[in-house]
Amino acid sequence: MLGFCIGVITASLLSLFLPIVPPFFSIFFGILFLLPFVWRWPLLMMFILGAGCFMASWSWQYQQYQTARHAILNATDSTVIVRVNSQPKVYPEYTQLSATVLRGPAAGFKLSLRWQQPPTLAVGQQWRLRLQLKPVHGYANPGGFNRENYGLVDGVVAAGHVIAGRHTLLKQHDSVRQRIVARVEHAIEPYRTASLLRALAVGERDFPPWLWQGAQHAGLGHLLAISGLHIGLVFGWMLWLGSWSKGLLAVKRQQQLVLLLALSAALLYAWLASFAIPTLRASIGLAILVICRSQLLKTSLSRFWLLLVALLLLIMPFWSLSASFWLSVLAVAIIFLAMWRYPLTQFHWPGRLRWFLTFHLMLTLLMTLLGIILFGGFSPLMLVSNLLFVPWCSLVAIPLLLLSLLLTALGFPVAGLWHLTDSAFLPLLWWLERSAQLPLWVPVVQVSGTAVALLAAVLLVLLIFARKAALMLLPLSLLLLTGSTIHSPPWQIHLLDSGQRQLVLLQRGRRAVLYDAAPAQASQDIAADQLQPVLHQLGIHQLDYVLFRQQRSERSRFWALQRNYAVSRHNLAGFSQQPGEELCAQLPAVYQDIRFEILTAGASDSCILRITIGPWRVLIPGNIDQTTEHALVSGNSDVAADILILANNGSAAVNSLPLIQRVRPALALNAAAFMNGYQHPAAAVQRRLALLQVPLLNTADYGAITIEFTDQNLRLSSRRRQRLPFWTEKPAAIAETLATTR
Repeated sequence: MLGFCIGVITASLLSLFLPIVPPFFSIFFGILFLLPFVWRWPLLMMFILGAGCFMASWSWQYQQYQTARHAILNATDSTVIVRVNSQPKVYPEYTQLSATVLRGPAAGFKLSLRWQQPPTLAVGQQWRLRLQLKPVHGYANPGGFNRENYGLVDGVVAAGHVIAGRHTLLKQHDSVRQRIVARVEHAIEPYRTASLLRALAVGERDFPPWLWQGAQHAGLGHLLAISGLHIGLVFGWMLWLGSWSKGLLAVKRQQQLVLLLALSAALLYAWLASFAIPTLRASIGLAILVICRSQLLKTSLSRFWLLLVALLLLIMPFWSLSASFWLSVLAVAIIFLAMWRYPLTQFHWPGRLRWFLTFHLMLTLLMTLLGIILFGGFSPLMLVSNLLFVPWCSLVAIPLLLLSLLLTALGFPVAGLWHLTDSAFLPLLWWLERSAQLPLWVPVVQVSGTAVALLAAVLLVLLIFARKAALMLLPLSLLLLTGSTIHSPPWQIHLLDSGQRQLVLLQRGRRAVLYDAAPAQASQDIAADQLQPVLHQLGIHQLDYVLFRQQRSERSRFWALQRNYAVSRHNLAGFSQQPGEELCAQLPAVYQDIRFEILTAGASDSCILRITIGPWRVLIPGNIDQTTEHALVSGNSDVAADILILANNGSAAVNSLPLIQRVRPALALNAAAFMNGYQHPAAAVQRRLALLQVPLLNTADYGAITIEFTDQNLRLSSRRRQRLPFWTEKPAAIAETLATTR
């Protein structure tokens, strides 16, 4: 069994690096071919069987996903019968909902839908809807959310919107869970911590952006959602309560009965959270534990962990794509390691306190290294935050919440108990509010994940054989990784993947300049949704200059950015009231060791900017009209550049052949949304670039595009080609290095 489990886990990790998903029958015949050669070595044979079983499950489920995806996207009739899965999220322009397909070849899979001006929606409703669908596609930016991987993990086969006036309500379903959720939401509505209570009671997370930011800065994101921690707490508290009954009740197989009752309570709590993926993982793990304990099976912690991870991956192979999955199972592994290496041997209070502090220190530092591997950074406040609030929430706040939830679900009036629960969560809310105001996320962008993983492996070996050395090296390792980003890096330009919007970041180390050429109808709040995760991931602490299209709505959005992020106040205040030409004029001619040139502004409300970095020049026309382009082409000024970022998202109305001939770029970049209605970049513009043999990279295909400047060459990288797994659809290969021809 040991070899089988190791084979499953190994195959799941290796599958991330495969270029394609092998066909199911090729895996089956591969196993049959290998087994005759390894039958003499039982461990190796079980390893191959485990790896083969994982790959077979992975291939089969991927085939089912692709079949359902193709069927619903290519259906001649766009009418679909669906059931609303979770509470819809209401935004000013639309309502976002998740729905499960009930009939047809995609039955059982999910859709992500937008509905403008919908009727009253509730969980469990069944609708006949006319939909316009497209493949699941998200922005691919550093630190951004991977929507394609989430679609695979959660079974979402398509995204789209509801066509107005084409809908019919088939069934109104009022479930027991809905009634409990409504009762709980009514009870917690008056309290200041209502958003925290709602998330931890029924799994409805509707947090303001500052709360998410505070959780990231404090390293307490695991406390803001029903996860394995909370399911384990319910199970543990029920076991503790059951232990008090041993002297009161004489029941046959009392231990097994207590285990089953504790498991039932944990499953009920997971049911209230709609069996979200973290709660489902925890529930399966507890079920395995109960089976082992009820059958009096003696198994070590390491074997139990291997069995748990292997079964989870066999059931849901796409969980290998989820960073939260690996964070959860590796956190459990670290806890098991700490329990084995630092057992509690002293039962007096000073000894227990020392054990707790040592245990917590090792756990937090190892989890910090794990966070660096998975998320590219860490929070220095994580140690103090977890030391204070994990015990407080585990021993006081969450038990009060669970008791209030139970009594409310049973119909008892417990307003006083909810008030006490609110008071217990107020310190956590206060801490998150203060943490949100501090930029305490430390990115480690210059160190590869492989290097961090090797460092973690060395520390684990030392932890087993030399505890004191490991505990001394852990904080020193974090300081080393933090200091690795201090050296002077080269200049980089990032063209972000932001739909029909041109977001350009000019970065050197922790400082940057932001150029935003938003379309006239832009209503998207890019500051919180897209820009801030990118700034965190890239390690940018200061925006020295912010250039954006002169619109009232954009000014208000960047004022929000100024409140939540380190933006130079002097330049933003000056830019906020200036039209395009005056705005551009406030840029310095020399910024650090590069040059800014304002070629012309004309009647445009955005800058036409050329940046010179060493021997290289980058031209950013922004959003211009034909008149401005004609003035730029017909003028006598030099407009040549090595890199051209196409104007107006690649519109054919501009980006004329004379302009491209005058610029003579070696490379053209474009920012456009996936399957946009404008069909940008226009076919005519692509033909013009092909005629002049200028390669074109589009953000819809490549994700965020990064260019690193050196004196000898340009190094190109694209976010979508860097993301795991490699077997997802990728654009055609591009050159990693462009040699100068100038």
